[in-house]
Amino acid sequence: MFPFTQRKKENQLVQQCTEWFTAHRARLVAYARQQADSSTDVELLVTGTVTQVSRALCEGRVSADDLLPYTLRSLFNAAARLREQNLRRYRTEQSYGGQLSTLPEHPACTETTPDDRQLQLRRALRELPPELATVVTLRIWDELTFPDMAARLGLPESTLRSRYTAALKRIKSKISAAR
Repeated sequence: MFPFTQRKKENQLVQQCTEWFTAHRARLVAYARQQADSSTDVELLVTGTVTQVSRALCEGRVSADDLLPYTLRSLFNAAARLREQNLRRYRTEQSYGGQLSTLPEHPACTETTPDDRQLQLRRALRELPPELATVVTLRIWDELTFPDMAARLGLPESTLRSRYTAALKRIKSKISAAR
């Protein structure tokens, strides 16, 4: 447990940080809007940056005088990481959409676009049982390896591999049945 003086100092820093972020929120949101691709990303950036900067301030890694430059640099770096993560996720979705496009075409549905395939993929994923959908989501969108998933879920790797394979088969069959 912290001594009383250290806890008091930490509470004062948190109070100062809260006041500072409240006073500068409009500027930070405007800067985040310049860096982000969507309004959802703006909220993620600002919230994550507030947490990161508050922690850095409490740990003494940044002084109150350097708060604005540190916050703006943190927002910029977080936006770059988020853009890269979104790009990887988009490429993954596109590659899985492309793999699904190799399925035989139904004669009545030869006019499917990549967006249609993405929509079909997401619908098929929603229709999966939760244990299969979780494995696919962790593998594709969160980019976890099977050992990482096994550690996180507390299941054997072989079970997760089987579920992943079964989920992909179900998704492919649902999409081909929809055509």
